[in-house]
Amino acid sequence: MAIDFLLGKITRSHTDIDLVTWLHYREHLEQALVNAGFQIKQVGEFQTDFLKNNVDVSFVFVRYSDNGDIVAKGFPDWVWRKDALPMELYNLRGVSINVLNPYQLLEEKRVYEQGTGRTLRPKDFKSIKIIKQINDGKS
Repeated sequence: MAIDFLLGKITRSHTDIDLVTWLHYREHLEQALVNAGFQIKQVGEFQTDFLKNNVDVSFVFVRYSDNGDIVAKGFPDWVWRKDALPMELYNLRGVSINVLNPYQLLEEKRVYEQGTGRTLRPKDFKSIKIIKQINDGKS
């Protein structure tokens, strides 16, 4: 959905939502979603996945390292771009959110398989193409 917000239009039907938040919110967030009726599907070093009404919701947890890098907790830690978390709000159909920097989105797609053990899906290849166009200023 990040691409949809970056483009200001819905590009396809979505059955999942991928979100990023700070690691220190993890315990509270997991408890709040369970209390709201979400089922925890999978818990990993840097990610928790939830399910409710056939919608997958995944949270990646990040923190600042001792030297100030943004890292996704894991082994080894995944160091993100310094500009990965811009403060700019994007609006789509009355919803406003912050979106990962498109260069960080592209990096996420590049390390998806390594980080999750899951292979890229056809929708991931389409997303990579769109993100590259956004980064090249051609969207």
